[in-house]
Amino acid sequence: MVKSITEKCSAKINIAIDVLGKYPNGYHEVRMIMTQVGIFDVITISLKDEEGIEIAGSDINMPVDESNLAWKAANEFFKAIKFDGGCDIYIEKHIPMGAGMAGGSSDAAGVINGLNKLLDSPLSLEERMKMGEKLGADVPFCVMGGCALAEGIGERLTVLPELPEVCYLIAKPIQSISTKWVYEHLDYNNKPVNLDIDKIISGIKSGDLKKIQPFMGNILENSAVQICPQVNVYKAEMLNLGADIAMMSGSGSAVFGMFDDRELAVKAYNEFKLRHSDVDGIWILA
Repeated sequence: MVKSITEKCSAKINIAIDVLGKYPNGYHEVRMIMTQVGIFDVITISLKDEEGIEIAGSDINMPVDESNLAWKAANEFFKAIKFDGGCDIYIEKHIPMGAGMAGGSSDAAGVINGLNKLLDSPLSLEERMKMGEKLGADVPFCVMGGCALAEGIGERLTVLPELPEVCYLIAKPIQSISTKWVYEHLDYNNKPVNLDIDKIISGIKSGDLKKIQPFMGNILENSAVQICPQVNVYKAEMLNLGADIAMMSGSGSAVFGMFDDRELAVKAYNEFKLRHSDVDGIWILA
């Protein structure tokens, strides 16, 4: 039996988020479109005969105890298949925390998928996604990957085609944002006027960015900007630098701009870096 495996865990961005209401259990009913992008955490999982799960990583701010979603994912997996050993998990962090890019969820999904490979695939994709539901709303999507419409609390997924080729400029302010705070202070009636998820889906299926971008939007921005005004600053900056559209991902604080011109995207990346010393991370995916 192979004793260790390394998995690349992809970040995601949301090209649309609407929040329809709140369930009695406190979770929010969402309708959103997520797609994976080329920023990755890299996790190495090593099985051991003795019980116990140990977490370590490259980021000193990352929790390494039972509060880490990767720890919880391994624990759930071992319980599900009645595995009596344990594992060591090392997480090389590249996806920023508190960015709305599913860093923790992606790591959890990587653990689930990685352990499944290490232990001779005892769980189907559907079972792994169901396991992910227990850990967080974005985990089932991260287990599956690709591009999808997410409904319910995020667990009901409809697979969509990959987005047409596009260049991304992604920047995260130093300030992170609490997802819980954003949802608690959300104004349901103050959503982007252009937001139309059905039209975005139609545009994705036709493979035409020009039929997608006019209808993109994120209702969570209306509360996020109250504690992180840089979201609006970054959006305006990206638009000024030539982005076709700019918006916040997830509950923030990362902002992304879409460019259909690679040269312009690279120029915008260089200019943005020069202008902003308050950036926690910046990426060009071109």
